[in-house]
Amino acid sequence: MKRKTTISLTIAALLSLSGMVYAANHVFFSFIVGTFSAGPIGVAGSPDTLFATQFCDPQLLSIDCVTGLPSPIATIPGFPSGQCMERYMIVAPLVSATAGFTPRDVFVTQGNDIFKFTQPAGPLVSFTSLPACGDDHTGITFDHVGTFGNDMILSCKNGTIWKVDNLPGGPHAFLVATLPINIENEGPAVAPSPSFGTYGGQILVTNDNDAVNAIRNDGFVTLNAFVTGAGTGPESVQVIPQTLCTFCSNGTFFQAVEAGGFGSFPGLYEYFPADFAGFGGDILVPCEGNSQIVRIHWNGSSYDMFFFDAIVGGLLEGSGFIDCNIPSPTPTPTPTFTPTPSATFTPTATATFTPTATATFTPTATATFTPTPTATATATPTPTPTPTTTPSRVSQITPTGTTCSQFSNGTAQTLANLNYSVGNDGKIKQNVTPGVFFYWVKVTVPAGNNSFTITQTITTGNFTGLFNFTSGSSAYNPNCGNVSTTITQDPTTFAVTVQFNAPTAGTYIIGVKYDSKSIVGLPAPSPGTTVHYDFATTGVPGSTSGLDLIKN
Repeated sequence: MKRKTTISLTIAALLSLSGMVYAANHVFFSFIVGTFSAGPIGVAGSPDTLFATQFCDPQLLSIDCVTGLPSPIATIPGFPSGQCMERYMIVAPLVSATAGFTPRDVFVTQGNDIFKFTQPAGPLVSFTSLPACGDDHTGITFDHVGTFGNDMILSCKNGTIWKVDNLPGGPHAFLVATLPINIENEGPAVAPSPSFGTYGGQILVTNDNDAVNAIRNDGFVTLNAFVTGAGTGPESVQVIPQTLCTFCSNGTFFQAVEAGGFGSFPGLYEYFPADFAGFGGDILVPCEGNSQIVRIHWNGSSYDMFFFDAIVGGLLEGSGFIDCNIPSPTPTPTPTFTPTPSATFTPTATATFTPTATATFTPTATATFTPTPTATATATPTPTPTPTTTPSRVSQITPTGTTCSQFSNGTAQTLANLNYSVGNDGKIKQNVTPGVFFYWVKVTVPAGNNSFTITQTITTGNFTGLFNFTSGSSAYNPNCGNVSTTITQDPTTFAVTVQFNAPTAGTYIIGVKYDSKSIVGLPAPSPGTTVHYDFATTGVPGSTSGLDLIKN
């Protein structure tokens, strides 16, 4: 946004929005100040990484999850230190792979140019350039919804909105729409569909006319879809995820403050999952002009606007939620743990079976093990707990909102069916309910790298539609704590592969969240209207759980 030389904040401004009784609890997390005492601009992260950019220093910073201390890890080329620019950033999510991107790559804007940083150590290189996009304020995001092909979305100061893929021969840039110029478009996001109503699935982008504009994928523009109020200076649009992740068990949402006053400081402020309870699918609009953050909610027929929080005196810039759809790094541990099992299991088997069998059966077995009834009695209770625990909770399909702990302790409800309707065109309508569901499975694994494949099969033969997995899927340790997980899906078979690193041997839990609306728009089932699905984990006995798709 335009640089503000003064910040005026009045109680009236804070009270201008409804919902003042609610206020989130922000905490100062990372002090970042550089040349000219300027703070951070862009921020983006995943459960294991958090990055930031600065206003007057062309550096990419990595933020420590315990101390909050920033460490420069790369210099953004093109401008020397002291060149103040609003450099925004995003980390490529798993869904962007369909558009040719490599998940976990970090992208940073600098005027017309977009740079790419490959984790963990680079290099930072030029990715693409949009001529005449503008000398500053270029916004960036990825389409998580799919209405723009899971492409990268860029908003330009000159009013143009672009989508970019990275398919073979890429990157390819496509002009989506052109808005009125000189309104400093910033902070785009694709609104969730259909939960965000009229503007669901559209690009929402802020401008310096104190409003948010909406852009459909056919280029149709709705100016001033939301007006935040005179002088608010909306800075970005942030979608509140249905499933929240945290950065190293810290915050789930981070707000960059470029300059402080009235008790605020330049740096990153964090918010916690409790601040967003019940708000999944809404959007946040941080505002630079009055230090407020606004929440916008679709109530089923219209939009409500609420006050969310204010970092009093703070010059709000970029912000972002920790993205659950960004996979954890597994390539590094894979080569490390592959040789370890070989070295460990070979000598163990040799040492165990050679001396033990000889020593036990030659001198002792005949005399000592004569009272065999003791051994028989010991073996009798062993099979008793086995059938009790294994068949009942090896796997389960559950509704939205189920937690790992509920599945683990046996209190989760089973979801027996999904419901759908058919439109006049003979295709499945949008109202598939519930909108998401979970498949849970327990797996017993050794320490190290593990991989499991979860299949879905239609047993009724009257339909071909299978389900995509979505954010909120993960592997968990025996105490239901998240472990580093990479999840991929075969685009042809829809089989989901879950890879994770087990710090210790034990029984781990996998929870895959599926998008029920993956089948929307497909021809209705025939013959018959009910479809039966079986979900199973290859190599895990008792892991098959079924689900029916039933017509309303």
